[in-house]
Amino acid sequence: MPRIQAGELMLNYAETGEGDAFLFIPGLMGLLEAWDFQIPHFSKRYRCITFDHRGAGESDKPADGYSTELIAKDAVALLDALGVERAHVAGTSTGGCVLQHLALDHPGRLRCCVFTNTWTRADPYMTRLQTSRKQIALAYGPEEYIKFSSLWTCGWTQFRSMYHNLLALERRQKETIAPVEVLAARLDMTLHHDRSADLSRIRKPSLIIAAKDDALTPPYFAEDMNRMIQGSKLVLLEIGGHYSYRRSHKEWNAAVDAFLAENEGKS
Repeated sequence: MPRIQAGELMLNYAETGEGDAFLFIPGLMGLLEAWDFQIPHFSKRYRCITFDHRGAGESDKPADGYSTELIAKDAVALLDALGVERAHVAGTSTGGCVLQHLALDHPGRLRCCVFTNTWTRADPYMTRLQTSRKQIALAYGPEEYIKFSSLWTCGWTQFRSMYHNLLALERRQKETIAPVEVLAARLDMTLHHDRSADLSRIRKPSLIIAAKDDALTPPYFAEDMNRMIQGSKLVLLEIGGHYSYRRSHKEWNAAVDAFLAENEGKS
């Protein structure tokens, strides 16, 4: 996959398909492979673009400078570099936080928003979980951090029904993992993110997807976002965990297809 200059960084990205641009933003794992169950489906009708976050995959890994706001600026720089004026944008988990910045600070670059398995601000539950992940990374190193994180991101259903797929994604993480100091900084950015006071200002068509069994970002976050974003649509999947877009990809893709069809030409 190619690397491209996007603002101050070189970002690893992938694109396929033709039509209106559709940007997919990964979560904290930061790898574009996260969207392997979406790109083949949506590239039949859209120009699908995704990328490795700064500090992840094959993108540059600066020693500091990590925030969801900065990753949003990276996303805008990537669109600029690829000549994309506006895009449908999906963001999962941390990527959903990045999408909040895009919707609030760069609304002219968006056609619509798909928030999935994301949150508004870290509450005591999420703060304890993310702090534990950080402590494991610092104490035991990246490999144990990856193994521990998969328990929360993939959940038991993917260990049971998609184990080989899970291991393949973990191998990609291990091959490209950042130094532990960068991991810690990226975890910190999840704790510092907070645009909750501004979410009511989002005016782009917005779909919010969550899974009832998500142990990392419980569905009450999605319900809160649905109340905050005027006119947004909420879809709660019965099963899927934090990686619901992978575990229940058929249901996830169908929900997004219906949303895009409903909002064709509105943005």
